[in-house]
Amino acid sequence: MKRRLALVALVLALSGAALAADPGRFMVLSFRGSEPPTELIERYRPAGVILFPSNLREDPVGLVRALRQRYPDLLVMIDQEGGPFFSYRAPGVPRFPAAMALAAAGDPELTRAVGRAIGQEIAYLGANVDLAPVLDVNVNPKNPIIGLRSFGADPEGVIRHGLAFARGLEEAGVLWTAKHFPGHGDTQTDSHSGLPIVDKPTAEIERVELAPFRAAVKVGAPLIMTAHILYPALDPDRPATLSRKILTGLLRERMGYDGLIVTDDMGMRAIADRWGSGEAAVMAVEAGADLVLVGRGGTAEAVYAALDEALKSGRIGGARAAATEARLRAALARVRPPAPEPDWKALAALNLKAARAGVTWLSGELPLPGAGTLVVAPRVRATWGAEPSLAELAPKYLPGAHYQVVGEVPSGSDITAAVARAKRFDRVVLGTYHWLGRLPEEQVWLYEALVRTGKPVYVVALGNPDDYTYLDPAPAGYLATYGYRAAQVRAALEALAGVFTPGGTLPVPVGPFPIGSGKGRKRL
Repeated sequence: MKRRLALVALVLALSGAALAADPGRFMVLSFRGSEPPTELIERYRPAGVILFPSNLREDPVGLVRALRQRYPDLLVMIDQEGGPFFSYRAPGVPRFPAAMALAAAGDPELTRAVGRAIGQEIAYLGANVDLAPVLDVNVNPKNPIIGLRSFGADPEGVIRHGLAFARGLEEAGVLWTAKHFPGHGDTQTDSHSGLPIVDKPTAEIERVELAPFRAAVKVGAPLIMTAHILYPALDPDRPATLSRKILTGLLRERMGYDGLIVTDDMGMRAIADRWGSGEAAVMAVEAGADLVLVGRGGTAEAVYAALDEALKSGRIGGARAAATEARLRAALARVRPPAPEPDWKALAALNLKAARAGVTWLSGELPLPGAGTLVVAPRVRATWGAEPSLAELAPKYLPGAHYQVVGEVPSGSDITAAVARAKRFDRVVLGTYHWLGRLPEEQVWLYEALVRTGKPVYVVALGNPDDYTYLDPAPAGYLATYGYRAAQVRAALEALAGVFTPGGTLPVPVGPFPIGSGKGRKRL
């Protein structure tokens, strides 16, 4: 493959291929609205476009298929990871659990099936590239942007489940993307808002962060996405996206990667605030990136102009442009046409199966009776896709239970009302939620106020499983679902009711519970 790409690149360089010298061939663009962005594509002739939820609100299948028909050589990318990052949200499209929930289930074949199902959704929509799976090893529980998106804190687990998910996407005819190279799992800064720094020794980076990407390279990942992160041990001066030492020296030369390197969104402040989108785009290509992602925060005009000038001046040489063109053509050769509509009922059944398999039971006794139980839980903000609250679904799946909905950041009146009602019940089930950073202190206050009623409080963590570490005293019982999607909420309530015994295990450590903890796990 490497020899064939080199030959194609040489032929293109010698022929001075027009497409290879077009700055648009380095660009992946975002757009506004839900109409085909014909004017944008005709103006910049990009290699690809990226779809956000705002583009897919009206007739998503019609929009994407029109794009594919008019521009058959266009890469149409989407963030369809499962969990929080689910851009195609049309009614009836199952929203599968996040990576961490799949890892908790402990069955790579189930993970593969979910990857295939998500691929079927994407292929029916008409997109041909999924910006997934996340191969970041989430060793930092305070990580402000990865969290549930990771398959866990164990590199081997991330490899097993990440590559299984990727195989599923391949089986559905969708190109997959390993991200965020060289690893975003040990940061305390979100690169959307600042420049993260991972300052650890090379040996540790090799053992943890790089291991999943080496595995992805070995199986021929079509795309790898860069991270806007500074790794001083790898390059003390430039973040990975702009680092020739990392993208060319490490990824291309030492790791032997031949596929497309695509940057994370160049409009993110970790890059844009320091270098500006145009100059940063040129620096990324010089470093070894093939495709520059100009997301909602970027400026296509500035990026195009900077790339155009760099090509004309020779700063980006003909051979460099030809190499990207060869990789782009190789990827396009693997693209399939849009697929038929999937069996939505079968996908919904798989979604519930995956949700149930991931539920992790860490403490307390099950089942709980619905009678005498008050379920208090937030309605999660619609930023990541609205879903019914654990509280609202309680009467249906925990028969006899009553409920109280509170805000994701409970107000004083929320807390007062919940406490007043809790005094009239035998026990309380509290749903907590966060998937980035730390559990909001208002949720901690609500928990503490409920505990002071003297009633046993059982907690269902609807996001990051480490909510337990913020709760003192320890709850009477604790379940982790790794997400608040409807299927996961149902699964949690069914576990409380005794419909099934939750068998998930922790993919990350939580307080006193090490990786692999789970009371309901069957012993073989």
